[in-house]
Amino acid sequence: MTSNTDSKESTKLDPRWGEPTPTHDPRILANFKPRASDVLITTAPKAGTTWMQQILHQLRTGGDADFDSIDAVVPWLELQRDGMSWHDIIERFESIHDPRIFKTHCTYEQTPGTDTVKIIMSSRDPRDCCVSFYHHVMDMTDDARKRVGFDRYHTLDDVFKAWLQYAAWYRNIQSWWPHYHDDNVLWLRYEDMKRSPENSIDQVIAFLEWDITPNRRSKALEYSSFKWMKTHSEKFTRQSESAEPTFKPGGFIRKGQVGDHKTKLSTEQEQRILEKARQLLEPECLEFLDLTA
Repeated sequence: MTSNTDSKESTKLDPRWGEPTPTHDPRILANFKPRASDVLITTAPKAGTTWMQQILHQLRTGGDADFDSIDAVVPWLELQRDGMSWHDIIERFESIHDPRIFKTHCTYEQTPGTDTVKIIMSSRDPRDCCVSFYHHVMDMTDDARKRVGFDRYHTLDDVFKAWLQYAAWYRNIQSWWPHYHDDNVLWLRYEDMKRSPENSIDQVIAFLEWDITPNRRSKALEYSSFKWMKTHSEKFTRQSESAEPTFKPGGFIRKGQVGDHKTKLSTEQEQRILEKARQLLEPECLEFLDLTA
């Protein structure tokens, strides 16, 4: 329950931090204290976020197979958490040892510390993101779907319409593209990561300037492989403080394939996604994302 104090504080926030939702608390963003050693993983939903969380956690630890939940070791920065105030969340973040790693789905404008932290951006074909989001919604437990308002979606068309209208993918790409060449931003394409995980990990290591031994690199590759993550999917299905999983058994880590949209989307749905991208994004961005054809 929100206190009167919290309500007053939220009305004073700069609008840049966005509006509160179950997965977006602007008070956390406004009060977060970034460190130069921090790494933020920023993506649109279903664009390789969890994969990058796992890669960075494994590089940082040298191979940790014993973590309980990826959210516990690489938290979702702006996520509201049951039973915790934003003060509690900020206090917990302050207690994490360097280098801290967080994930966020925020736009550039909403992201704290963009002039301080290192940022790894991953993008994915919006058609694959849409289909992956459909499976994401369908794989959630009934309680989890109700908690975030997804219980009203029952078909692919329901999810497609909501995904296109909410436009999180478009806002994310639009806001970050002007910063593609920023020194503290590394932008990787999901498709390239799938084609060569080894090369992508090497790009991450060079960007972060972490001292990574060959053995540590090898462990990171092993533990961030689709096979390992699928086998240990229970480590990636909880996104809150609750002991209850957010996803049904076997859900969340599904396929991770490139071009999977072809199995689900109609030609009309594909065209609507692409047309909106071409309306909103610059030609250079469309070319980089391979969306010009």
